[in-house]
Amino acid sequence: MDYVIEDYRHALAIIERDELLNRRFNEFLGAIRSITDDELKNDYQAKRNQHNERGTNLKSITPSINELLKMKMLAIPGWRAEVDIFNDTTGEISNTEWRLDFACDDALCVEVAFNHGEAIAWNLLKPVLACELNHVQKDVQGQIGIYVCATENLKKTGNIDSASGSFEKVKRYLRPMSNQLTIPMVIIGLKPFETFRISKTTKEIVNNDFIINQDLVDRNIEITTKSDNDELDVIKGRVISVNTPETNDTEGYTIILEATRRNQPYVISERDIFFIEELHD
Repeated sequence: MDYVIEDYRHALAIIERDELLNRRFNEFLGAIRSITDDELKNDYQAKRNQHNERGTNLKSITPSINELLKMKMLAIPGWRAEVDIFNDTTGEISNTEWRLDFACDDALCVEVAFNHGEAIAWNLLKPVLACELNHVQKDVQGQIGIYVCATENLKKTGNIDSASGSFEKVKRYLRPMSNQLTIPMVIIGLKPFETFRISKTTKEIVNNDFIINQDLVDRNIEITTKSDNDELDVIKGRVISVNTPETNDTEGYTIILEATRRNQPYVISERDIFFIEELHD
């Protein structure tokens, strides 16, 4: 998986100057990068099959991301998963809300969050609790906080609930909460997959091996477009026509779409298309 990073309170400079922090941070980034599209597709399909057998529903790719990341992190010596922030002997503070997703060597404290946007503030505070001194006995004493979440683009391609938090929204919390977020942090936004997406309608895997030709005419499709600044947009409608590219045409094929959200035909160039999914009634 690929990602984008936001540096908060000079966390990256601190990590770069410290041998332990630098090594552990690169281990974590390496684990994210090592998650392949094939691994995600295989895990998602296996989980979907299990849900189908139980008669339950699996909506998004996030359980697969969580499981694969956990597997890769636990394979690295020194990393722990589901780590209690506190080591309270009274038994009053032992619930799961006081846990981090990962921690290591009293160095990095990691929270991976795909839940509702209203939980962003709390998820940001957990690494702070793990890194700051506290009058409650600690189980982990970190130095740098890591917050991992989906970008808006991954929410679209991974069929993640629109109400969930995102990298773009988390960044908007940093300045208003600066008095509370007192530790250096790195915010990591996971980017969308290159070879597939999860269908919003069928929840099935849709590969980007689409073929553009005249066979698309009169079909109802959903097109995911990608702009020059890598923003994704989803357009649904019936294909009116497919225009064959002329010689030296850098735009490629052009699809004329009778889009459901427009009063006039939507013209989409092949170079802007990220995915095409045929819709069935």
